[in-house]
Amino acid sequence: MPDNPGNAGSSLARFVRHTALMRALGFVAGAFGVASSLAGQGHPAWVLAVVWLNAVCWPLLAWRLVDVSLQPLRTEYRSLLVDTGMAGFWMAMTGFDLVPTAMMLAMMMMDRLIAGGWGLALRAFATMAAAALLTWIARGFPFHPHTSFRTMLWCMPFFVLYPLAIGAVAWRLTEHVRVRKRELEQDSRIDPQTGLATRRQWQAQVAAEVRRYRRYGTVASLMMVDIDHFKQVNDAAGHLAGDEVIRKVAACVLDSLRGGDAAGRFGGDEFGVLLPGTAREAALDLARRLADAVRACVLGGGRPVTLSIGVAQIGPGLDDFEAWTGAADAALYRAKLAGRDCVRD
Repeated sequence: MPDNPGNAGSSLARFVRHTALMRALGFVAGAFGVASSLAGQGHPAWVLAVVWLNAVCWPLLAWRLVDVSLQPLRTEYRSLLVDTGMAGFWMAMTGFDLVPTAMMLAMMMMDRLIAGGWGLALRAFATMAAAALLTWIARGFPFHPHTSFRTMLWCMPFFVLYPLAIGAVAWRLTEHVRVRKRELEQDSRIDPQTGLATRRQWQAQVAAEVRRYRRYGTVASLMMVDIDHFKQVNDAAGHLAGDEVIRKVAACVLDSLRGGDAAGRFGGDEFGVLLPGTAREAALDLARRLADAVRACVLGGGRPVTLSIGVAQIGPGLDDFEAWTGAADAALYRAKLAGRDCVRD
């Protein structure tokens, strides 16, 4: 079977693939019990042949219908209802032989509940009941609820294999959810464009440093970094060039970090750097070296990119998040007023 039915996305393809595999397994494994029940009741060989044709051909046809459909999800849900109609037909054909009937009922309701919740399950049950009733009436109300031991044995492949397959599919879906959850958690912490922490993650790190200062009195400094005249770079060279400038500046910021430092993307072209254990003078020196590195390595619109940087050391009066970040932001503003391409505290 192909990996990507139609033009569906990966999630839809995965859903259709799992549904198709479970349909094929359920129909083939269930056919043993149904055929045994019908044979025990004296049905002719051609009826048994129809059982096996149904079990083998319908799953392949259902897959093909989805594969060529412009609306694969709707087609798959329609096929799920057709499944239940067929199950209802064979229930009535066996005269509601207890074990095969319970087997088909469990398979159909469990799959429909997993695939579409109670709404699909109830529609499926109504379809199955209608098909069973019409077939039962057409056949003159046969009723053979007692299951032979032979039929019970032939039902065993289904009762062993199908729950195992359901468990395997559930495990794979759970693993997929876990992976997506980890990816989303990673996306919430790391800015995908720059590789720096997101604003929220960086602010959480700054808040943690504030708590350490209040408890232990540890020194720390903040740098607020802004790319000078970034809008002009965007206007002159285009947004792709602007994005490249942001990535290169972020790379320089990352290269400047020491162990324990934390950098985050604070805004579009603004970055924040947390420097634990770093006093004002050392932070100013780091800021100047960062500005020199960017000026030497990064070009925007054919000209060297420069930075304005504000520095603030935590201390009395700057011992909460808003005051400390506000002081660093104010220092950045002073750097811009001084003509940009400079560092202020």
